[in-house]
Amino acid sequence: MQPEPGPAGGAERRAAHGHAAQEALDLATVPGGRALQRLTRALALVGGMLLLAAVAVTLVSVTGRYTLNAPVPGDYELVEIICAVAVFLFFPFTHSVGGNITAEFFTSGLPRRWRRMMDIVHDTIFALLAALLTWRLGHGLADKFANGDSTILIQIPYWWAYSFAVACLALLTVVCVLRIVAGIVALRG
Repeated sequence: MQPEPGPAGGAERRAAHGHAAQEALDLATVPGGRALQRLTRALALVGGMLLLAAVAVTLVSVTGRYTLNAPVPGDYELVEIICAVAVFLFFPFTHSVGGNITAEFFTSGLPRRWRRMMDIVHDTIFALLAALLTWRLGHGLADKFANGDSTILIQIPYWWAYSFAVACLALLTVVCVLRIVAGIVALRG
């Protein structure tokens, strides 16, 4: 019988089975890491609740459509925005616990030190990409806000969803930077 996953989202269990060191990094070892873990976990829980809300909207709309001929107006728009926001809320937590999919075929046999160095390189590249996406989506947010773009049926302003995306990508960038620091600390330790 396997032990229950610990607070790092099962990182101990994955690391014990020989998986890459990326999953075993502990952000609590760096300043602000523990608070960041709590924040990202809370955002992921909110994302999960939003997905449940999307399911509820879809259920009510489909039931209303087929039983009362009265679907929820703008249900597609609402579910689309809810799911988009939920996905961005998951990104920081997923990376903070090493939950991203990795291909370990070539690296699983390497010494732990080499895997940690590769994880630092990976996190550096990921931080740069997350920062780039934050910057570009920030421009999109400013554009959507200035133009007043909104959904067609229920007039939800698009900038609302963009603001969550920008904030979560900025947080993902911070997570990547803290993972770099945690990786360096682990290399020295």
